[in-house]
Amino acid sequence: MNQTRKEMQMQIYLKEKIGNPDLFIGRKKELAKYLRWIGDIKKEISSSMAILSRRKTGKTALLQRLYNLTFHKNDGVIPFYYEVREGKKWAIDFCKDFYLTFIYQYIAFKTRKPEYLAVSEADKSDFSKAIEIVRKEGLDYLEDSLRGIESEIRRESPDYLWMLVREAPLNLATRRNEFIIQIIDEFQFLNSEIYRDRETILRIDDFAAGYLSTAEYKNAPLLVSGSWVGWLMHDLTMMLPGRFILDELENMPADEAAETIFRYSQLFGIPVTEETAYMIAELSEGNPFYISSLFKSQCPDKDLSAEEGLLHILEFETLDKRGIIRNTWMEYVNSAFSKVNEKYAKHIVLYLSRHRDRQVTRKELRDRLVPDMDDDKLEKKLKALAKSDIINQGQTNFDYQGVRDNIFDKVFRGVYQKEIEAFDVKEITREYRQMLGEYKKRYWKLLGKLSQVKGAYAEFLIINQLRYKTRQSNARFRSATENLPHDFQFAEYESVWCYHAFPLHKRELKIDIFARAGENEYSVIAEVKNRERNRFSKSEAVKFLKKTEELKEIEQVEKAVNFVFSLNGFTKGAVDFFKKHGIAWSNDDCWLGE
Repeated sequence: MNQTRKEMQMQIYLKEKIGNPDLFIGRKKELAKYLRWIGDIKKEISSSMAILSRRKTGKTALLQRLYNLTFHKNDGVIPFYYEVREGKKWAIDFCKDFYLTFIYQYIAFKTRKPEYLAVSEADKSDFSKAIEIVRKEGLDYLEDSLRGIESEIRRESPDYLWMLVREAPLNLATRRNEFIIQIIDEFQFLNSEIYRDRETILRIDDFAAGYLSTAEYKNAPLLVSGSWVGWLMHDLTMMLPGRFILDELENMPADEAAETIFRYSQLFGIPVTEETAYMIAELSEGNPFYISSLFKSQCPDKDLSAEEGLLHILEFETLDKRGIIRNTWMEYVNSAFSKVNEKYAKHIVLYLSRHRDRQVTRKELRDRLVPDMDDDKLEKKLKALAKSDIINQGQTNFDYQGVRDNIFDKVFRGVYQKEIEAFDVKEITREYRQMLGEYKKRYWKLLGKLSQVKGAYAEFLIINQLRYKTRQSNARFRSATENLPHDFQFAEYESVWCYHAFPLHKRELKIDIFARAGENEYSVIAEVKNRERNRFSKSEAVKFLKKTEELKEIEQVEKAVNFVFSLNGFTKGAVDFFKKHGIAWSNDDCWLGE
């Protein structure tokens, strides 16, 4: 394998909104699925897709990471990412920005120069600058297109100009026999934020409909998303029927939720325990927005290491006007109520939330809540609420369901229930306390079976030891660890993380801990088992050694110690294997901070 460490490591080319790249955790299933789909573009068998999910569930992070992975792979599919921002825009200005964003991203990919992804707004709006660059970089075939679009911009004909720039990626891919993936975020804003006139008075409410034909081509398919599911669904089904495969972004599975909680704990410097981590994972149901909001909360005296501290943050996030979770949900609620009569809408949402475990017919809602309301008016009201994502439409236009989310239920009730009926807001605190109590009982009942949380917690503790304790207490940790090299010393590590080979690697590779040291010092590659039964076996040791060799090859690690921690000890076969292959081992509690 001749690739350098720099080539093998995942790099960030397009700046990601998530910020620190280490905040992107999990989504292994989704990354693998969409990377396969992007790879199939070269076979021209990938149809355009739409990702459906509410705000703050990680869609943008996923799309931007897919862009960076595709750019990094450099395997024949050219990525184009564009976010349609909220706010009124003149169609001519929008088309200019859309087109030049595509051109600069294309130049960056073809030249392998990421600096073209971060050109200034002034340069990005200057056609002469773009023409100068394509000449300099040997991409002269782009010049005619640039001059043609510049000429059409002067004519100020929005319909024809939008057709030209919308189809520019497809036409370039066809003309050059190339393949392009068009990633468009916040797709629903195409029909609400683009205006025909410079004064932004005449809105073009069918702007996205231009993709009716474009979206069908397989050499430049679209991957679109939007943070208003009902709104996006309406646009796709009414204006672009049958053009997109619809895919829902689900919450994270338990192992990824646990990893997220412990990683955030390290990054934000906010301690958690194995027990509170389990509570957060259960309460959030694997929703990354809820997990991150608890760590980012502005709640005074924030403490996630105890049940009462977690309860205090939940109350703040649900009921306080400064709560991140409350404010996000209220955006949806305010959007919905701006379109319908608030009084009956509140009754409907509250009723559906109470019965969110089932679908409710329109007839039941009319009979129970609004017996005098005309059925057509009720249907319009329900559709408006569904379009704003505060209720869900069922299998038919006759069925509706509350948002299946315990936290939304409490946010909504905390704001509106008191004006509808007698209600003490302290009831929400009592319900949270009851939920946490149930999670606590379940945690202790399942403690022996919670291998995912227990294992992740042990990794978290040992990572903290390697980061903050081992160098200062070298002698203590060396004496607690068998079979270390005679010249081994714990180092000031450059990074200490649970290691995942990025998804472009030939197969999935996960190492519990990789602590990278500087030159001439020992890095540490560790396997962690925090189980109460079954000692670490020889067969596990063989698998671990194979993974460490793969990691060393990927990361170009010259000097490292392989290390296994197993709370329940080791089989004789495992110890013999360790001795033969120079693997260190320990079951000393000091590694867990005891």
